[in-house]
Amino acid sequence: LGASIRTLGIAGSPTWVEKIYSIEPKRKRVIRTAGENAESVTQELMRDLLAEGLFGKWKDAAREKIAPRQQTTDDRHQNGVWVVAELTAGKIRPVTFELLGRGIQLAERLNSEVAAVLIGHDVGAHAQTLAAYGADRVYVADDPAFAVYSTETYTTILANAIRAHNPFAVLLPSTANGRDLAPRVAARLNIGLTGDCIGLEIDTAGQLVQLKPAFGGNIVAPILSKTRPAMATVRPGMLHPAEPDFARAARIEKLPTDHIPNRTRVIRFEENARAGIALDNAEIVVGVGMGVGGAENIATVRELAAALDAAIVGTRRVVDAGWLPRQVQVGLTGRSIAPRLYIALGISGKFNHMVGIQRSGVVLAINNNPDADIFKQADYGIVGDWAQIVPALTRRLQSARQ
Repeated sequence: LGASIRTLGIAGSPTWVEKIYSIEPKRKRVIRTAGENAESVTQELMRDLLAEGLFGKWKDAAREKIAPRQQTTDDRHQNGVWVVAELTAGKIRPVTFELLGRGIQLAERLNSEVAAVLIGHDVGAHAQTLAAYGADRVYVADDPAFAVYSTETYTTILANAIRAHNPFAVLLPSTANGRDLAPRVAARLNIGLTGDCIGLEIDTAGQLVQLKPAFGGNIVAPILSKTRPAMATVRPGMLHPAEPDFARAARIEKLPTDHIPNRTRVIRFEENARAGIALDNAEIVVGVGMGVGGAENIATVRELAAALDAAIVGTRRVVDAGWLPRQVQVGLTGRSIAPRLYIALGISGKFNHMVGIQRSGVVLAINNNPDADIFKQADYGIVGDWAQIVPALTRRLQSARQ
């Protein structure tokens, strides 16, 4: 092909992998066997769930607390951690706040600042919100032509800003737009990119370590970049936002908007993924696995979800089978969620799914296989026939809410 060996393989890659390691979930693992008496076991389960805060105030033991960012008075932008904000229907997506929360922690290790990049039209009002969630500086590109995401336009704006300011790291959400934008910017600037990260750290050498699932099991691969800035996309639901402080203020800097290419225009916009977007804020989620048996049984699941005001999601195989829509797939190839309570019905507990729920507060598993991996990663579990247990649990929930 005529390519130089220096541009291929490990030598040519702008990123490299450190020593991989395994992670073990930390859960209570209170597992009960239903036997022939679903009523008795669901009574005990209800006692546990009410103690956790169901229908009241949830315990926060499983949720990391990030204090509000202290107001900075000096200029530390030379080693800045950037977060590219994403808007949906004129509002900041929650994943942006999650990235800012992690950005605070990274910047404190680096003694640097957190900056947000805000692109759109009439977006100035969002700068105060970004400051409240940790941004010390907000770079704004505001123009009517930027109102709707455009690959070419946004790529040029972000790439030009990175060239001009040379930040330490640039973080984007691993959403449809983020997955489109990040690799194009990385290619234009010839810098490394790690996609779909589940975590970010600073090592003892002051480098950004990007954590990515590997090999299917509970294996994590730490990835580092040979280039600056390090660039990563992070899955929604994997990180924690900081407590907001609306008394904070951020420095506002306008990005150049002249001579930005915009060779496409949006003719029509249709939104058909409201169920997926609603998962960003769902407090209780019911997950459906292949053990539920078939699409005809989803009605029983919906009754349970209605008793809890819960959202419903599925594993990849459930979605592939057409039982539930694609936008509610949770897991490695789907989305990540962070509900207060996650109820897994007929889910085996393989890493590919569990990586998407690891930020859940309480995990309840119902499965007829006592050896299912899900029970190793659950706070509470019932071994038994879900078709008997779920109706009994639904009745108890309905009674408890009256």
